[in-house]
Amino acid sequence: MFIKKNLKKNFSLKKFNTFGINVYARYFVEVKSIEEIQKIFDMYTSISKLFLGNGSNILFLKNYYPGLVIKMGMKGKKVIKENDDQVIVQACAGENWNEFVNWTIKKGFNGLENLSFIPGTVGAAPIQNIGAYGAEVKDTLIKVQAYETNNRKIREFTREECQLKYRYSFFNRPYYKNKFLILSVFFLLKKKYKQLNTSYVEIQKELENMNVKIPTIHNLNQAIFNIRHRKLPNPKNIGNAGSFFINPVVGILEFKKLKHKYPAIIGYNISNHKVKLSANSLIENIEWKEKKIRNVGIYKKKPIILVNYGKATGMDIYSFSERITKNIKKKFGISLSREVNVIQ
Repeated sequence: MFIKKNLKKNFSLKKFNTFGINVYARYFVEVKSIEEIQKIFDMYTSISKLFLGNGSNILFLKNYYPGLVIKMGMKGKKVIKENDDQVIVQACAGENWNEFVNWTIKKGFNGLENLSFIPGTVGAAPIQNIGAYGAEVKDTLIKVQAYETNNRKIREFTREECQLKYRYSFFNRPYYKNKFLILSVFFLLKKKYKQLNTSYVEIQKELENMNVKIPTIHNLNQAIFNIRHRKLPNPKNIGNAGSFFINPVVGILEFKKLKHKYPAIIGYNISNHKVKLSANSLIENIEWKEKKIRNVGIYKKKPIILVNYGKATGMDIYSFSERITKNIKKKFGISLSREVNVIQ
C-alpha cells in the first residue's frame, strides 16, 4: 500500500535541488521510517538509487535520472542521555539542519552554534563533514546510524570510523557512495559553556557591530545569521548550492611561494605544516570575479558560489566550473575540487 500510494513516476526534481534545474526522475519516493526503507529495497533490487536530502549540495548533469530517487523524510530529535555538564542528542536524517541547530540553542546546548544557517539535512551533515566559522561536525559528532544497502542491515559508525576530515568522510569515498543511507546522527554537546568559538575575524567584527562584548550563544547565533544573510544568495531567489568549490589545502612552503608571487592570495594556517587557501581569492586572481556566461555566473559577493540565472542546465553549470578549475590549475598549479555532489 505504501509503495503504490507514495511512488511517483517521471517526477520533476526542480523543487528538490537548490540550483532549480528541472530534472526528471524515473521514480521518486519519500521515506519516513526504516520499515519503508526496507520495503523499497526489497521491491527495487536492480534499479539505481540516489539518496536525497534537501538537494542543497547536488548538481544533475542530465535532465533525466533513470533510477529511483529516495528522499529521506525521517524526522525526530531527542535527548538520549545527560548530566550536569553535557548531553547526548540524536537527530533523524530528514531533520532540517538549521532547525535542529536552533533546537539545541534554545535548549542551551553548546557546540553546534557556529554551524547555524547551513542549508541541508542532518543526514547530509556528516557525509562532507560540514563546517563554518572555525567549527566542523566532527567536533561534536559521536556516532552515525546508517542503513547498509547491500546486506539490508542497520549499522553504527563511531566518529573514528566515519574518518571525518576537511569536507570528507568515509561515506563520500567514491566506492561507498550510495552504499549507506544515513538514518540518524548522535552529537555530544555541552550544557555549560565558558567560551564560545569566536575566532573568525568576521564574527568578531559582527559582534562589535552588535555592541556585544561578552557574547552569549544567542548573540553568536544572531551574528552568524547577519553575516550569512548579507553574503549568501537565497536559493529561493537565485539558484545556487552554496559553496561550489572546496578551499584547497597546501603545504606551508608552497603557500609562501604562491603568496610571494601572488600577494592577493589568502590562506589560513590549519596546522604547523598546512595552509587552507581561500578559493574565493584564487578565483578573483584569475579575474573571474562576477563573470557571467549566458545563464551561469559567479555570485558577486562570494566568488566560490556559482549561480543559475534561471535557465541554465546542469551541464552549463558544470562546464562553467570546468573553465574555472582549468584556469586556476594553469595559473597556480592547484587542483580545485568541487564541494557539490555531481550526478552523471
